[in-house]
Amino acid sequence: MKTTFAMIRAGLLLAFCSLPVYSESTKVYLGTQGRGESKGIYVCDLNTETGALSTPRLAATLGGCGFLAIHPGKKHLYSTARGDGNNVAAFRIREDYSLEPINAQPSEGTGPCHVSLDATGRCLMVANYGSGSVAALRIDEDGSLVKSGSAHQHEGSSINDRRQKGPHAHSIYAGPDNKFAYAPDLGIDKVVIYRLNPESALMKKVGAADTPAGAGPRHMKFSKDGKQAYVLTELHLTVAVYDRDPASGLLGKIRQNAPTLDKGADLEGMSCSEIRVHPSGRFLYAANRDVTGSGRDSISVFKVLANGEIERIQNIPAKVSVPRNIGVDPSGKWLLVAGQRSGNVPVFKITGNGKLVDNGNEVKVANAMCVEFLVP
Repeated sequence: MKTTFAMIRAGLLLAFCSLPVYSESTKVYLGTQGRGESKGIYVCDLNTETGALSTPRLAATLGGCGFLAIHPGKKHLYSTARGDGNNVAAFRIREDYSLEPINAQPSEGTGPCHVSLDATGRCLMVANYGSGSVAALRIDEDGSLVKSGSAHQHEGSSINDRRQKGPHAHSIYAGPDNKFAYAPDLGIDKVVIYRLNPESALMKKVGAADTPAGAGPRHMKFSKDGKQAYVLTELHLTVAVYDRDPASGLLGKIRQNAPTLDKGADLEGMSCSEIRVHPSGRFLYAANRDVTGSGRDSISVFKVLANGEIERIQNIPAKVSVPRNIGVDPSGKWLLVAGQRSGNVPVFKITGNGKLVDNGNEVKVANAMCVEFLVP
């Protein structure tokens, strides 16, 4: 068959149209402690061509909005609300991207520290650090939260007398197939696993995966194909890699325990906070915090290998004091760091090999705690 110029041009246009398209600007929501100089949730623009951030403006006044989750429908945002009681709060995203309060519901525990949504946006999950409990709340069509009918108290302890005298649920996530929920608990050195019914917002415990004694699991993410789980340990500063059984939802034994810092590094006063997977699935990022204020805060970069294991390829200074959270923008070009103690949010360029380069852009946000992007 004869190939014509018109046919070639049509093929190129089809290929171009099949690529993901991102606008030159992405909205970024920043959660804060919501006290002192910080008033609540802030919003700014990330220029995805230059990495520049606009001056953040207050989107909603709220105390203890330390973690945020944006609904997949892009019209609602949810937050922890520790400053206004042990609650979770729902907001409507207005046309100007400010936030209109809808309602709040009890987190069914004390010290809510993490919220997330299932893939369908019908269910909000919350982890309570203080009480060591988790809960699921149904989301109505108007975005409002319905009081939880599924709360679960974790039990147990571990070997760190200061941090692990009892359970401390630190986060909770829906799994890749949306059938299971995973809750890393720092206090008991386990990832507690639940069968999830998003439509009714009900969870039923089906098992747990162990981390090494004293490791303190904090946050986790999944590989792009869903076959591996990556669990960040706050106290041991490692990424524990597990194989995941999609049928049962259970995690196998740890197949790799990758340190975030070099062997022999001084770990006194150091801990890990957040872990993120690049949109391509090829890279993984983890934040290391120096609570002593000695300037050792950093971001660790890992390459994801073909077998699902990871290889650390970079450690770079985080340019903040106490990086509480990090976020990778939907285009995969930029990584933002929330500096809790220093009150700044710097931007790093993500290069083609996954490594980070400081591009000099940053904004000031007091008590910065969380970075979430509104996907264009």
